[in-house]
Amino acid sequence: MLDIVLGYQNLLHNIDSYIDESKFKKEYLIEKLQVSRATFYNKAKNKSFTVAEMVTLIKILFPEEARAFEIKQALLESREDSRNGRLKTHAEVMANVRKKLNK
Repeated sequence: MLDIVLGYQNLLHNIDSYIDESKFKKEYLIEKLQVSRATFYNKAKNKSFTVAEMVTLIKILFPEEARAFEIKQALLESREDSRNGRLKTHAEVMANVRKKLNK
């Protein structure tokens, strides 16, 4: 558990460097966080982003890692569904895919 907390602390400590080194403009990050420019710069300076704001920033700054995490979570959920008998037939899955594609 301690490693998780220390990892988060390290991430928060270095977030301004990650922002500066990213390909994204700060204005884009400000817009995505839905905070004022002054608030963004104060939070970056004081390392006071909320956990929700950090999640948003990390998804933007490290999209490959974020996508890999989402895939891993989806696999874990699907295994749990399978163990608990929550299964869908091929026809049901294909119907859902067609429905999503037709939107």
